Amino acid sequence: MLTFRNISLNMVVFVLLVPLCASGAFGQQTVPDDQVLAKIGTKTVTEGDLKQMANAVPEKFRYYYQTPEGRRQTLDYIVNIYILAAEAEKEGLDKSPDSQKLLAFTRNDLLARMLLEKMTKDSPAPTDVETKKYFEQNKAEFSTPESVKLRHILVETEKEIKDVLARLKKGDKFEDIASQVSICPSKVRGGDLDWMPRGSLVPEIEDVAYKMNKGQIEGPVKTKFGYHVLYLEDKKPGEEASFDQVKDYIVEQLKYQKQQEQYEKIADSLRKKMNVQILLPNDTPQALEVAPGAGPTAKPKN
Repeated sequence: MLTFRNISLNMVVFVLLVPLCASGAFGQQTVPDDQVLAKIGTKTVTEGDLKQMANAVPEKFRYYYQTPEGRRQTLDYIVNIYILAAEAEKEGLDKSPDSQKLLAFTRNDLLARMLLEKMTKDSPAPTDVETKKYFEQNKAEFSTPESVKLRHILVETEKEIKDVLARLKKGDKFEDIASQVSICPSKVRGGDLDWMPRGSLVPEIEDVAYKMNKGQIEGPVKTKFGYHVLYLEDKKPGEEASFDQVKDYIVEQLKYQKQQEQYEKIADSLRKKMNVQILLPNDTPQALEVAPGAGPTAKPKN
């Protein structure tokens, strides 16, 4: 399904190719737009080209292109595109039917993005009431489940697990025994399973692990994988984020929803105006994804 997210400010792939963390001072640029910054044969790259590139990325990342490092990387990127494209033309890569179709589609894709950007740029920002309502209705989305930091030793037989328990009682280190006898891949880390949120462990182990105290060893625990001995290194309670912690994310989420709704209305109106007919046969799978760039399916992530 077509969605709005890629048909927005991300009009170039450059934002994906350079780091988004700046170094150095910002510095204000007073260079005139027509100043030539690079020459590639008879072609030139101007200050205006750099500004146009910066304006094509999301505003919250735009500051990067005002730094000396960002300007240099932007210029290098544009120069590289020119020289690679020139070499591709020299080899005739733009002449094949497939290339012509792809170039035509790329042009249409860019024009579509520019139109949608123009038609949605004045969309109202989410209100505080809308933002707080979303938070109240989706609190579970912002909660962190209870979790345990766990080590375990897994063996195949009851006899083996009794030997493990005997060694632990004698004072052998849990990590050493795990690395020597455990059949779980975690043996290379001394049985360390790292932090495991509630719901991520097999039920038999979870039932025991979340009743254990820090530093406690428990076993044997039998599962379909074999026999386990557990060692609880630490435990963290579940947490619920405050509204202030997630407000910015919610604003982006609501902006996305509003842009998506507006996009659907625009597309539907233009389809009717241009008398669009879909001739996809009924026996053709409907769940085909549209090519990247034409309309992504991913929603914003935290």
